[in-house]
Amino acid sequence: MGTCTSCGTDFAPLPSRARYCSNACRQRAYRRRSSGTSTVVTELPAYDDVFVGRARELAELLPLLRKHRMLTVVGSAGMGKTRLAVELARRVRRTEVRTVELGGLSRADQVVQAFAEAVGAYRHTGFSLLAALLAELSHRRVLLLVDNCEHLVEECCEVVDALLSRCPNVHVLATSREALRAVGEVVYPLHGMDSDAVRLFAERAGAAADHASAAAICARLDGVPLAVELAAKLSATVPPAELADRLDHRLDLLSDAGEQARHRSLRAAVAWSHDLLTTREQELFRRLSLLPGGFGLEIAEVVHGGPVIGLLGALHAKSLVVRGDDGRFRMLESIRLYAEERLVEHGEREVIAERIVAWLCEKGEPGVSSSILTPEQVKAQHEEYDNATYAFHRLVAPQDDRRLMLATMLLRVCFDRGYFAEAGAVLVQVLDRTPADTRYRILALEYASLLARHEERHDEAVAYALEAVETAEAGGQDLILCRLFRTLAGAYDGMDDVPNTVRALRRSIEHGVRNGNDVSVAVSSQNLGWGLLVQGEVDAAAELVEAALPVLRAHARHDVVAIAAHSSGCIALERGDLTTAGARFAESARMTADAPRAVLEPVEGCGLVAVLSGRHELGVRLLVACHQMRTTWVIPPDPWWRRKMTAAMDLARESLTRAAFHRALTAGRAMDVRHALETALDTGFAGDPVLSDRQRMVVELVAQGLTNAQVAAKLGISHRTVESHVHNVKTALDLSSRAQLAAWARSG
Repeated sequence: MGTCTSCGTDFAPLPSRARYCSNACRQRAYRRRSSGTSTVVTELPAYDDVFVGRARELAELLPLLRKHRMLTVVGSAGMGKTRLAVELARRVRRTEVRTVELGGLSRADQVVQAFAEAVGAYRHTGFSLLAALLAELSHRRVLLLVDNCEHLVEECCEVVDALLSRCPNVHVLATSREALRAVGEVVYPLHGMDSDAVRLFAERAGAAADHASAAAICARLDGVPLAVELAAKLSATVPPAELADRLDHRLDLLSDAGEQARHRSLRAAVAWSHDLLTTREQELFRRLSLLPGGFGLEIAEVVHGGPVIGLLGALHAKSLVVRGDDGRFRMLESIRLYAEERLVEHGEREVIAERIVAWLCEKGEPGVSSSILTPEQVKAQHEEYDNATYAFHRLVAPQDDRRLMLATMLLRVCFDRGYFAEAGAVLVQVLDRTPADTRYRILALEYASLLARHEERHDEAVAYALEAVETAEAGGQDLILCRLFRTLAGAYDGMDDVPNTVRALRRSIEHGVRNGNDVSVAVSSQNLGWGLLVQGEVDAAAELVEAALPVLRAHARHDVVAIAAHSSGCIALERGDLTTAGARFAESARMTADAPRAVLEPVEGCGLVAVLSGRHELGVRLLVACHQMRTTWVIPPDPWWRRKMTAAMDLARESLTRAAFHRALTAGRAMDVRHALETALDTGFAGDPVLSDRQRMVVELVAQGLTNAQVAAKLGISHRTVESHVHNVKTALDLSSRAQLAAWARSG
C-alpha cells in the first residue's frame, strides 16, 4: 500500500501512478505547484550516522550548483559521492528535490522509468514516457539528484539533455564514476579526504582511537571514505595499530558483516567499476597494477605492449586512474591491489614484472655507458623511484643481477634527497653478494664510494673508487673513466690528500677530452679549479672555472651549475671584484632555492659580499642565520670557507657599534632558511658601494696623510683591521692607490 501525496488516502500504487491515488489528485497537485502554493518537497536518502568533513568541497559545490543547471560529482569507488551529493542537496533552498536512483538498474529502458517514478510522471495514451516526463517537469522548479550513473551513462545523458533543453526550471546533480558528457555539464572530481579522514575514522569507530594509528590507516587508504569507514568498524575487533600493518590485505579485511553488496565491501565497490570496462580496458587496468609509483605514457605502453592513449583516457574518465599535477597517472592503492589480483588471476604477473624491470634498468643504463647524466635522465630516475623500490623488493628474484642496478638507482635518488643510510646499506649488501663480472658492478662500486665518503669512511671510499676505475680500465669502458676518476678525486679529497686529488682530476679531464665529453670535462675542471683556489692558485682556478661555467649553464643540471657559479663567486671575492662575486653568489642561490642545505653557501657568499661592501649588519644577519642552520643540520663548512666567514665576522664586529652588532646577531638567529634566501636575493649586492661610518672615518684619516698604524692608534682598532678597511674601500670604489683614495675623499 502507498499514501497519496495529494489527499493522503491509502492506495495500491500502479507503475504509472506511483504517487497519487487518481488522475484527479495528480492534477490537483499539479495546479497547486503551478500556482506557487505548494510546499517544497525534499526526498533524499536518510542516514543513521552524521556527515563528517568535506567542508571545502561543499563550499565549492554550492556556488557551482546555483550557477549551472548540470553538475556531476565524479570519483572512484567508495569516494563518498552519493553522501556528499545528498548533503549538498539538503542545503538547496526553495527548490523541490527528487532522487533518481540508478544503481539497481540493469537495462537501458529502465532509465526513463526511474526518472518518471521519482517525479510522479505517468504515461499518457499515445505519448511516450519521456514525453510525459518532459510535460510533467516543464513548469516545475526541481533539482534531480541522479545517483550512480556510471553503468548507464549514454542513456542517462539522453534523458538529462532532453530535460535541460525542454524544462527551464530543472537542475540536475549527478554522481558517477565518469562524466555524463551532457550539454552544459560541469564536472567536479572528488578525491580522498585529508585531515577529515581521521575525524571520520574516530566518528565511525565510536571510541577514542590512537591518533597516530588512525592517521597511518587513513593515509594508507588514500583517505577513501568507504575504506576508512569499514576500517573504523573493524577497529572494534582489531586494534588500530595492528590493523595498519594488515592493510596489504585490505580487500579481504574491509567488508561490512561479510556482505558483498556494492558499497558494503571494498572489493565489491572496485569490482563494480572493473566490470563496466571493455576487455581491452580491463587488460590495461590490470597490467598497470605493478606500478605503485605512478606512470607516464612511455611505461604504460611498455607494460601493455602497445598504444594506450585511448585506453588510458577511458580509465581516467572512469576514475580508475587519477592524474597528478605533474602529468603522471596513478591508481589509488585499494584499486591497484584489486587490479593486481586480476593480473595474477590471468597469469600475467611474471610477464609484466619482467617488462617493468627491463624498462627501469634501461633508465639506469646511462650510468653504465656515459660520463654524466643529463637533467632529463636524472628527472626520470626521481620519477620512477617508488616503482624501482617496488621492483627491487617485489619483482626481482634475489639472484637476479639487475637488483644491483635497481639498488644503485635508489641510492642515486636518495643522495639528492638528503637521506641515504638505508639505501646505502642495501646497495653494499647486494654488492657483496654479486659476482665480480656483473654488468652493473662498476656503477655500484662508484656509488658505494660516494656513500663511504658521505659517511666519512675515507679509506673505503678510495678502495671502492679504485676498484671501479681498475675494472673499467680492464674492460675497456673508456667512456665512463672521466666520471670515475672524478669520483676517485672526491674520495682522496675526503682524506685531504691534495696531490692525489689533483692528479685524479687531471686524469679525469684527460679522459673526458679524449672522448669528447664536454659537460663531464667542465664538471671536473670546476672541481679542479676549486682545489687550486683553496691552495691559493687564483689565476689557474679562474681559467678553469670560467671556461667550465658557460658549458655547464648550457647543458648541466641546476645543482651542478650552482656549484660552479659559487666557485666563480669565490674567485671574484679573492680578486676583490665584489660586483661579480655578488652576481655569482646570487645566481647560485637562485638555482638552489628549492634545496635548503645547498643554498647555505651561496647565501653565505652574499653575506661576505655585504660585509666587504660596508653593509655590515646585513652581512652579519646572513652569516649568523646560515651558521645556525649549519649547526642544526650538522653541515660543517669547508675549512677555507670557514676562515673567510670568520674574518668577515671579525671585520663586522670591529666596524659596528656593540649595539648594532648584537642587533644583527639577534636578527640573524631569528631567520629561517627561506627568510635568509629572500633577504640575500632581494638586496642588490652588485649596486653602488655603501661605506660604513667606520670605513668613512678610516678614509678621512688616510686623506689627512696618516699611516695605517697611526689610523689604528687613533681609532683604537688593530693595524690588520685598518688594512682590511683600506683594501675593501679601494676595491668597492675601484681605486688602485692610497693617493686615489685620498683624492676621492677630498672630492666628496
